[in-house]
Amino acid sequence: MSKQVEKPEWARVAEAFEASGQTQRQFAQQRGVRLSTLQSWVYRRRRAATACGAPVRLLSV
Repeated sequence: MSKQVEKPEWARVAEAFEASGQTQRQFAQQRGVRLSTLQSWVYRRRRAATACGAPVRLLSV
C-alpha cells in the first residue's frame, strides 16, 4: 500500500490477516504491505482484544 492508510483500514487488514490462515510474511507479500507494519497492527489488535476481555477478578489471600 503506497498511500497513507488510516487506522480503521489497518484494523480491517489485521482482521483479514487473522482470518487468512497465512503467515504474516505471506500475507504481507500478497497484500503488498510492509511486514513490520502488519506485525505492528496485528499486535495492537490482539492487545486490544485481550484488554476488552473479561475483567480481572481479584481473590483475597
